Amino acid sequence: MMSKRWVIAASLLALILVIATFPMRLALGLSGATDAGVSAREIRGSVWSGELVDARLGALPLGTVRASLSPLALLGGRTELAFSRADERLGPLAGRLHGSSPRGMSDINGVTSLAGGFGLIPVDTIRFEGATVRFDGAGKCVEAGGRLQLTVGTTIAGLDLSRGLSGPLTCANGRAQAALSSQSGMERLTLSFDGDGAYRAQFAINVDRDPMMAAALAALGFKAGSGGFVLTTSSKF
Repeated sequence: MMSKRWVIAASLLALILVIATFPMRLALGLSGATDAGVSAREIRGSVWSGELVDARLGALPLGTVRASLSPLALLGGRTELAFSRADERLGPLAGRLHGSSPRGMSDINGVTSLAGGFGLIPVDTIRFEGATVRFDGAGKCVEAGGRLQLTVGTTIAGLDLSRGLSGPLTCANGRAQAALSSQSGMERLTLSFDGDGAYRAQFAINVDRDPMMAAALAALGFKAGSGGFVLTTSSKF
């Protein structure tokens, strides 16, 4: 009986050692996280204590982050990757990525850049405040919460939007949606996207009957509408 117990104990110890040293690189590939848009230039360490160098979530650069997979989620057949970044230059960033349905992200806090912005809409950075967005297997938004703040680093027709536009994240008609506005409420950006990364951004500016501003916006491609001058762009992350 004692011998049998030792065999079981030794087998459990061996299993724990194998799991503890399982490479993060292989784990991400097997877990489906890469299919959900997680990538990195280099992946180091084990499944419980890894490092993703120049990591990205789709088009969003995350920088170099520390990462670990949740053992409880794995036991339940799910993939949950906790990550954190402590970078003096880029600032802190942390949260969880989910590679299994519902896939997406949760409890994201921090700032990341957005190279290229949203087409003609020159967004420079995105700040996450408890942001959660998750999609089912069909790409339909099933959970969204928290807030986003987008920063525009350049002036648009003389407007200074360096303080950014902010607003809540929700699910609307099967898509994730962020309805953002500036502090004055004169500028509004509605961003919606699906589980495949296809997005639509609508930027509206109320010119308040300013003919010079209207002419400047029209020259940039904005179209006159009931809510002011509107620029709409769509693409994929």
